[in-house]
Amino acid sequence: MKTLYFIILLAVSVTAQTHRFVYDVVYRPDSASTETRKANYYLDINPDETFYYERPFFVSDSIEKASGLRTFSGKANDLMSKKIKTREYTLYSIQSFDIYQLKDEPKISWKIEKETKKRSSLQLQKATAKFGGRNWIAWFCKDIPFQEGPYKFYGLPGLIVEIYDDNENYHFSLNKSENFTETQFISFYKNAKARGVEIPYSKYQSMLLSYYHDPIKFINSGQIEINEDNKLALEDGRIIYKPEELRQYAIEEQQRIKKYNNPIELDKVVRYPEIKK
Repeated sequence: MKTLYFIILLAVSVTAQTHRFVYDVVYRPDSASTETRKANYYLDINPDETFYYERPFFVSDSIEKASGLRTFSGKANDLMSKKIKTREYTLYSIQSFDIYQLKDEPKISWKIEKETKKRSSLQLQKATAKFGGRNWIAWFCKDIPFQEGPYKFYGLPGLIVEIYDDNENYHFSLNKSENFTETQFISFYKNAKARGVEIPYSKYQSMLLSYYHDPIKFINSGQIEINEDNKLALEDGRIIYKPEELRQYAIEEQQRIKKYNNPIELDKVVRYPEIKK
């Protein structure tokens, strides 16, 4: 664990254009279950802007820079950026072939506690806050001079090394860090900024509800025709050959959406109705 400490000291002691912090994120996609999943997220702190994204974007971007081939090694999740001066976050939500920009300026009122602890050689201090309908416990390090953290968490006098909600639905923990002399940009962000359409969150929620009510709308509307020559490949590896198989697929998709509906910001959860049998 001492390696973490020396890597971090190096990252903040040189004149770097990008400071990258990698977090392990353990979360419960279904709040009614104890099942957890794990992901790695990257926080890039540039001179004027921060970027937050999951590891598959980093892997795909690295392949593209090395070979020129544009690929994607995972499911497309959301991307996020923040203007450091204005503290405005932009969530780039990828929905099929469309990208939507959701603006937000979250206000987090932290209460800095006296309690401290050590993680490896890092001296951490506790802070608490209510944000997004959850109670959060954060541990920050004053020796790492960035008022940033994973997701939309910011505003403490030092980098947030660890943060979790009191029900352990989400647990973010710093894994490692590195620095770059040249400013780093993930190509997906450039594409998202160029193509993304800004919409209010209320409209975004309506779009998610619309998809929930009719997951196969793109087929029902005639955009895609399912037949023996034109099959639909699903993410789980199944292939739909016949139109009559679509109804079962739609029911399963609705079940999945309703079950895995445990966002970080609980007060922005979409209230999906019960599935009609």
